[in-house]
Amino acid sequence: MTGVYRGPVMWRTIATLSALWCALIVAPAVIGAGMLDHVGSSAASGRLLAVWLVGYVAQFLVFLMISRRSPRPVLLGWFISSMVPWAADWTAPLSLWWLVLWIVVVMGYGTWLASRVAQVDRLRRDGLRGTGVVLEVIRPVFNVVVNKDAGRRVLRLSIERADGSPPYETRVTGTFILGEVPEAEDRVPVRIDPDQPDHIELIEDEPILRAAPQPTDLEPEVAERLRTLKTMRDRGDLTDAEFATARKRLFEQDSPTD
Repeated sequence: MTGVYRGPVMWRTIATLSALWCALIVAPAVIGAGMLDHVGSSAASGRLLAVWLVGYVAQFLVFLMISRRSPRPVLLGWFISSMVPWAADWTAPLSLWWLVLWIVVVMGYGTWLASRVAQVDRLRRDGLRGTGVVLEVIRPVFNVVVNKDAGRRVLRLSIERADGSPPYETRVTGTFILGEVPEAEDRVPVRIDPDQPDHIELIEDEPILRAAPQPTDLEPEVAERLRTLKTMRDRGDLTDAEFATARKRLFEQDSPTD
């Protein structure tokens, strides 16, 4: 059974924005190079710096749009967006070959990102449904917190396909709200690339089937303490072992005594 995803084709949006992003990096460099011959007064210097600054802010805003629309991480793109515009501005007057280099860097990255997003488009259009049984939750060496409320984790999964194929193991990276990171034996819904079974994606708009008791299953006071423990674990304040011990004690305290 194939997926029923009917969402937008994202790679075209990423490709279009990448072309605009490149133009907003190149244009201020070209304009600035032409203005350098006339720089001799504070007013002319101010206009030149304004062109560079406006170009930098404009390309950064376009890249921000790319980052928000891309289902793939864009860490390298953030570096390019921060450094390449200034490099282009300062090296364009030296030689146009420098400008060619920066165009290749930006458009090369944009093309690569669009191709990765096209893979996601295809997966969401043609992917097979399945279930991933969580075998292990791998915390990065550096606890990656996307913002104050979410963090990134790698899940090692045993994949059970809807077409009855034998289970197999693979890994997937996902972003989860702190306090709601999956645990071992939880079951997460996934899409599977029929041509590349190791290429999978978590289905974010469907619930995770939890193996352990959740706050919604408990008394309000116990539920709030469990939420706090889970958030502390996901934020990195508790190790997995410390969390397991604290949760066990919490449930023991909540259990009725004879």
